Amino acid sequence: MKFNISLRLFDISISDTARKHTEKVVSELRDSINASLEKQDYGNSILEYEIILYVINMPKGYEHLYTDFKPKYMERKLLTSKLTGEKYEINKCFNYSIKIEGELYSKFISSVARDSKRILASEILKSLSYLDALPKKVNDFDKERFRADMERFLDKEI
Repeated sequence: MKFNISLRLFDISISDTARKHTEKVVSELRDSINASLEKQDYGNSILEYEIILYVINMPKGYEHLYTDFKPKYMERKLLTSKLTGEKYEINKCFNYSIKIEGELYSKFISSVARDSKRILASEILKSLSYLDALPKKVNDFDKERFRADMERFLDKEI
């Protein structure tokens, strides 16, 4: 199974240093999780697990523009890029979004890498409850073992 964190960073005033710091923290944690999970077999119902991470600093009154992306399972879907016209397939993917905003945003952006990684790991831990939203057709996925493995790994990061 492939684990992915897709970063969406929204703050027009963010410095290049903070942007690179955030991208590095996210990619390092994603790579560590993938290395930890690569030899695990949780079944064939989910081949990709994706978290869409919104790191946002919106002015008051505009928070509604970035609402959470509810958990979604796509068994198979053929898509076409509006920009390039390229066709691609999504196969057995479970995804949802989480947000880092407000006071947590400031801590996440301005912290040293270790503290930022702790914040991200903590938010991912909280989001594991979305596994309960898996549809009944996902019958070949050991979600309890996956959750336990993720909790064990992320607890080390916190």
